[in-house]
Amino acid sequence: MMMARNSYYRTPHWAALKRACHERDGWHCTVVGCQTPTYRLTCDHIRTRPNVDYPTAADVLANVRTLCGNHDRQVKELSSGKRRQDGKLIVKGARADGTPLDPKHPWHRA
Repeated sequence: MMMARNSYYRTPHWAALKRACHERDGWHCTVVGCQTPTYRLTCDHIRTRPNVDYPTAADVLANVRTLCGNHDRQVKELSSGKRRQDGKLIVKGARADGTPLDPKHPWHRA
């Protein structure tokens, strides 16, 4: 797991924002249909925040979402940690509403 490179992520501001994000999202990944256990959650910035050690305009509740580790990695490059698609989440194997593309998936059974 990649750790944050600046001290902002150890501040009371970040701790409060992260908690508010998880509480707002019901302590679940915001990807429709995701069933990942809640202990693997991250608080993800939708628009990238500057790499500075203090709160910025990007550090607001409207710019964060709760993601499981798997979905968080889908919006980041594997090695650099930089965001792909400007933070837009594209769930592999699923439509925009989160339903599976595979017609044999159990969700498609009547």
